[in-house]
Amino acid sequence: MLSGYSPGASSRRRGRASGRAVLYDRSPILSRKPGGYPPATVPIRRRLGTVPALEEDRLLEQGILEVEPGVRIQYSIRGSAGPALVVPNGSWVAGPLLPLANGRRIVSYDLRNRGRSSPVEDKSRLGISFDVADLERLRRHLGLARPVVIGHSYASAIALLHALDHPSAVGGLVLVGPFAPRRLPWHETEMPSLGEMIRPPGSTRLGALRAGKVHRTDPRAYAREWMRHYLLPQQVARVENVDLIPLDACDLPNEFPERWIPDWLERIYPSLGDWDWRPRLPSLKAPVLLVWGESDRGPPEVEQEWLSGLPDGRMVAVPGAGLWPFCENPEVFFPAVERFLAGQLAGASPSRTTS
Repeated sequence: MLSGYSPGASSRRRGRASGRAVLYDRSPILSRKPGGYPPATVPIRRRLGTVPALEEDRLLEQGILEVEPGVRIQYSIRGSAGPALVVPNGSWVAGPLLPLANGRRIVSYDLRNRGRSSPVEDKSRLGISFDVADLERLRRHLGLARPVVIGHSYASAIALLHALDHPSAVGGLVLVGPFAPRRLPWHETEMPSLGEMIRPPGSTRLGALRAGKVHRTDPRAYAREWMRHYLLPQQVARVENVDLIPLDACDLPNEFPERWIPDWLERIYPSLGDWDWRPRLPSLKAPVLLVWGESDRGPPEVEQEWLSGLPDGRMVAVPGAGLWPFCENPEVFFPAVERFLAGQLAGASPSRTTS
């Protein structure tokens, strides 16, 4: 989950005067906004693309895999007995992506220490290398031959590195809201502190809830309000899109802000180091679809770095969307992904850029 754009360390973050979310300020999590975010009052809208047909919602299998002693990840398989699409971070994105299960299997799972997977007490066992290894262990456990992996935000890094480490194991990648292929100069802005993230300064709504101890007496309700009033307004293209993002995952203790934010700041994001994936991209033979919401796109140089390095890469920019294009504009997102899946299965040659 991420936001912000600044072309250099000395540049100031651009605000929302245009009504657009902004990208690449960006240590890939949250950017500061002076004064915090006001409470969002948005109308109730239909969640497009998240109400699956019967075939799409059919539960084929559900289970728990112990990936190492005491560390268990939860997975589910829905859809039909067709080609497999693997979706990490399932508690957040598997539901919205179920329209892709028509004629396919959606194999979703929660990362270690997240969602319905088990908490990890030894924090030294958290980080990108563990998440990549868990994906490969699950693939082997389920006997999945060259699935397409769909990674969203941080999970796009997991999907990419897994494909680079196991090139014969993956049939394709759909990377939604991916990071830049190198950290510097695109992701060099300082991240907010733990205190700023959990207790956003200037947020009257969240301040009142914390004063009333709601984060302790009803952490599920507080997690939903935190998403609505702090994180999601920084990620979507328009404030009214906040209500399009399903928040069922907020009911899971691993998704309470006080639980996952410290691990993200202290273990997960630092484990990426000063990444630069560009030298490895030419070795990735599987087709790759890069998807950004229009308001989540970075500078053209970032897109060019991706496309010039990938042997079989193409991109889609989804209008009216930010980091959640499958929820914010499903009418564009799903046909674009369907075309990619059909084309790569048929061996079609890549088209470089579409919108």
